[in-house]
Amino acid sequence: MNFRTALGPVAVAAALALSPLTAAAQQAAAAGAQDAAPQVPAGPEVAATFRDWQILCNTVDAAGAQECEMYQLLHDSTGSPIAEISIVALPLGSEFAAGATVTTPLETFLPMGMGWYIGERPADGQIRAEGFRVCTVVGCIVRMGLSTDEIDAMKSGSNATIMIAPFVAIDQPVEITVSLAGFTAAYDDLQTRLSQAAAAARANQ
Repeated sequence: MNFRTALGPVAVAAALALSPLTAAAQQAAAAGAQDAAPQVPAGPEVAATFRDWQILCNTVDAAGAQECEMYQLLHDSTGSPIAEISIVALPLGSEFAAGATVTTPLETFLPMGMGWYIGERPADGQIRAEGFRVCTVVGCIVRMGLSTDEIDAMKSGSNATIMIAPFVAIDQPVEITVSLAGFTAAYDDLQTRLSQAAAAARANQ
Protein backbone atom coordinates (compact mmCIF):
# COMPACT_ATOMS: atom_id res chain seq x y z
CA MET A 1 0.00 0.00 0.00
CA ASN A 2 1.37 3.41 -0.97
CA PHE A 3 0.98 6.32 1.40
CA ARG A 4 1.39 9.98 0.70
CA THR A 5 1.57 12.65 3.36
CA ALA A 6 -0.20 16.00 3.22
CA LEU A 7 0.92 19.06 5.12
CA GLY A 8 -0.61 21.17 7.85
CA PRO A 9 -4.16 22.53 7.72
CA VAL A 10 -4.69 21.36 4.13
CA ALA A 11 -4.17 17.69 4.97
CA VAL A 12 -7.60 16.51 3.83
CA ALA A 13 -7.92 18.74 0.79
CA ALA A 14 -4.46 17.83 -0.50
CA ALA A 15 -5.38 14.17 -0.55
CA LEU A 16 -8.47 14.65 -2.73
CA ALA A 17 -8.04 13.90 -6.41
CA LEU A 18 -8.50 16.74 -8.86
CA SER A 19 -10.96 16.34 -11.73
CA PRO A 20 -9.42 16.21 -15.26
CA LEU A 21 -11.06 19.55 -16.07
CA THR A 22 -9.61 21.23 -13.00
CA ALA A 23 -6.19 19.70 -13.60
CA ALA A 24 -6.16 20.86 -17.21
CA ALA A 25 -7.12 24.40 -16.20
CA GLN A 26 -4.40 24.51 -13.59
CA GLN A 27 -1.81 23.22 -16.03
CA ALA A 28 -2.77 25.88 -18.56
CA ALA A 29 -2.59 28.61 -15.95
CA ALA A 30 0.77 27.36 -14.73
CA ALA A 31 2.16 27.27 -18.27
CA GLY A 32 1.10 30.87 -18.85
CA ALA A 33 2.69 32.00 -15.61
CA GLN A 34 6.03 30.21 -16.00
CA ASP A 35 7.84 33.27 -17.32
CA ALA A 36 6.15 35.65 -14.92
CA ALA A 37 6.93 34.10 -11.55
CA PRO A 38 9.58 31.87 -9.94
CA GLN A 39 8.67 28.21 -9.76
CA VAL A 40 7.79 26.74 -6.37
CA PRO A 41 9.09 23.19 -5.76
CA ALA A 42 6.26 20.66 -5.67
CA GLY A 43 5.79 18.15 -2.88
CA PRO A 44 7.38 17.75 0.54
CA GLU A 45 11.11 17.19 1.00
CA VAL A 46 12.91 15.48 3.88
CA ALA A 47 14.54 18.33 5.81
CA ALA A 48 15.87 16.23 8.72
CA THR A 49 15.67 12.77 10.26
CA PHE A 50 15.59 11.98 13.97
CA ARG A 51 15.71 8.21 14.40
CA ASP A 52 12.19 6.99 13.49
CA TRP A 53 10.82 10.43 12.61
CA GLN A 54 11.33 12.57 9.53
CA ILE A 55 10.82 16.31 9.22
CA LEU A 56 9.05 16.96 5.92
CA CYS A 57 8.84 20.51 4.60
CA ASN A 58 6.82 21.89 1.72
CA THR A 59 7.67 25.22 0.06
CA VAL A 60 4.39 27.08 -0.19
CA ASP A 61 5.31 30.29 -2.04
CA ALA A 62 7.93 31.82 -4.29
CA ALA A 63 9.52 33.61 -1.32
CA GLY A 64 10.53 30.24 0.11
CA ALA A 65 8.09 30.08 3.02
CA GLN A 66 7.70 26.51 4.27
CA GLU A 67 5.21 24.39 6.18
CA CYS A 68 6.77 21.47 8.03
CA GLU A 69 5.55 18.36 9.82
CA MET A 70 6.88 15.31 11.64
CA TYR A 71 6.21 12.09 9.78
CA GLN A 72 6.44 8.34 10.38
CA LEU A 73 5.41 5.49 8.10
CA LEU A 74 3.90 2.73 10.26
CA HIS A 75 4.23 -1.02 9.68
CA ASP A 76 2.32 -4.14 10.67
CA SER A 77 3.81 -7.18 12.40
CA THR A 78 5.22 -8.47 9.10
CA GLY A 79 7.00 -5.20 8.32
CA SER A 80 4.58 -4.11 5.60
CA PRO A 81 3.40 -0.46 5.52
CA ILE A 82 -0.07 -0.20 7.03
CA ALA A 83 -0.58 3.42 8.13
CA GLU A 84 1.13 6.77 8.59
CA ILE A 85 1.12 9.58 11.12
CA SER A 86 2.10 13.21 10.75
CA ILE A 87 2.27 15.86 13.44
CA VAL A 88 2.34 19.65 13.14
CA ALA A 89 3.24 22.07 15.92
CA LEU A 90 0.59 24.72 16.58
CA PRO A 91 1.19 28.37 17.52
CA LEU A 92 1.13 29.46 21.15
CA GLY A 93 -2.39 30.15 22.32
CA SER A 94 -3.92 27.35 20.25
CA GLU A 95 -6.36 24.94 21.88
CA PHE A 96 -3.87 22.09 21.42
CA ALA A 97 -0.07 21.94 21.46
CA ALA A 98 0.01 20.00 18.20
CA GLY A 99 -2.23 18.44 15.58
CA ALA A 100 -1.91 14.88 14.31
CA THR A 101 -3.15 13.33 11.08
CA VAL A 102 -3.37 9.52 10.87
CA THR A 103 -4.02 7.71 7.59
CA THR A 104 -5.18 4.08 7.69
CA PRO A 105 -6.07 1.58 4.92
CA LEU A 106 -9.27 1.93 2.92
CA GLU A 107 -10.32 -1.46 4.33
CA THR A 108 -10.72 0.07 7.81
CA PHE A 109 -14.14 -0.42 9.45
CA LEU A 110 -15.07 3.21 9.97
CA PRO A 111 -17.91 2.97 12.56
CA MET A 112 -15.42 1.59 15.12
CA GLY A 113 -13.28 4.72 14.83
CA MET A 114 -9.61 4.77 15.80
CA GLY A 115 -8.22 4.04 19.25
CA TRP A 116 -5.15 5.86 20.56
CA TYR A 117 -3.02 5.56 23.69
CA ILE A 118 0.53 6.36 24.76
CA GLY A 119 2.68 3.81 26.58
CA GLU A 120 1.00 0.82 28.22
CA ARG A 121 -2.66 0.18 27.54
CA PRO A 122 -4.75 1.57 30.43
CA ALA A 123 -5.71 -1.12 32.91
CA ASP A 124 -9.35 -0.04 32.81
CA GLY A 125 -9.39 -0.38 29.02
CA GLN A 126 -10.44 3.25 28.58
CA ILE A 127 -8.53 4.61 25.60
CA ARG A 128 -8.98 7.70 23.49
CA ALA A 129 -11.29 7.17 20.50
CA GLU A 130 -11.44 9.38 17.41
CA GLY A 131 -13.77 9.25 14.43
CA PHE A 132 -12.64 9.23 10.81
CA ARG A 133 -13.02 12.49 8.88
CA VAL A 134 -12.92 11.24 5.28
CA CYS A 135 -11.59 8.49 3.03
CA THR A 136 -9.66 9.36 -0.13
CA VAL A 137 -7.59 7.44 -2.67
CA VAL A 138 -4.78 7.55 -0.11
CA GLY A 139 -6.69 5.99 2.79
CA CYS A 140 -9.02 6.90 5.66
CA ILE A 141 -8.07 9.95 7.69
CA VAL A 142 -8.30 10.88 11.37
CA ARG A 143 -7.31 14.34 12.54
CA MET A 144 -6.90 15.02 16.26
CA GLY A 145 -5.41 17.56 18.63
CA LEU A 146 -2.63 16.61 21.03
CA SER A 147 -2.52 18.32 24.41
CA THR A 148 0.63 19.47 26.17
CA ASP A 149 0.28 16.51 28.56
CA GLU A 150 0.10 14.10 25.63
CA ILE A 151 3.16 15.66 23.99
CA ASP A 152 5.08 15.37 27.28
CA ALA A 153 4.02 11.71 27.58
CA MET A 154 5.23 11.06 24.04
CA LYS A 155 8.55 12.73 24.79
CA SER A 156 9.14 10.49 27.80
CA GLY A 157 7.67 7.31 26.31
CA SER A 158 8.93 4.65 23.93
CA ASN A 159 5.82 4.05 21.86
CA ALA A 160 2.19 4.91 21.26
CA THR A 161 -0.50 2.66 19.80
CA ILE A 162 -3.15 3.10 17.13
CA MET A 163 -6.05 0.63 17.11
CA ILE A 164 -8.27 0.02 14.09
CA ALA A 165 -10.68 -2.71 13.03
CA PRO A 166 -10.38 -4.30 9.57
CA PHE A 167 -13.63 -4.35 7.61
CA VAL A 168 -13.28 -8.11 7.09
CA ALA A 169 -12.74 -8.85 10.80
CA ILE A 170 -14.28 -6.16 12.94
CA ASP A 171 -14.03 -8.33 16.05
CA GLN A 172 -10.24 -8.57 15.66
CA PRO A 173 -8.79 -5.06 16.21
CA VAL A 174 -5.32 -4.41 14.86
CA GLU A 175 -2.78 -2.61 17.02
CA ILE A 176 -0.24 -0.45 15.15
CA THR A 177 2.85 0.70 17.02
CA VAL A 178 4.05 4.28 16.70
CA SER A 179 7.72 4.47 17.66
CA LEU A 180 8.63 7.46 19.80
CA ALA A 181 12.37 7.05 19.22
CA GLY A 182 13.59 10.50 18.19
CA PHE A 183 10.25 12.14 18.99
CA THR A 184 11.63 14.78 21.36
CA ALA A 185 14.35 15.94 18.97
CA ALA A 186 11.95 15.98 16.03
CA TYR A 187 9.29 17.93 17.93
CA ASP A 188 11.82 20.48 19.18
CA ASP A 189 13.10 20.91 15.62
CA LEU A 190 9.53 21.36 14.39
CA GLN A 191 8.82 24.05 16.98
CA THR A 192 12.03 25.87 16.03
CA ARG A 193 10.99 25.88 12.37
CA LEU A 194 7.53 27.17 13.29
CA SER A 195 9.06 30.03 15.31
CA GLN A 196 11.47 30.90 12.50
CA ALA A 197 8.65 30.90 9.94
CA ALA A 198 6.54 33.17 12.16
CA ALA A 199 9.46 35.58 12.63
CA ALA A 200 10.09 35.67 8.88
CA ALA A 201 6.42 36.36 8.19
CA ARG A 202 6.42 39.26 10.64
CA ALA A 203 9.59 40.69 9.09
CA ASN A 204 8.00 40.62 5.63
CA GLN A 205 4.83 42.45 6.69
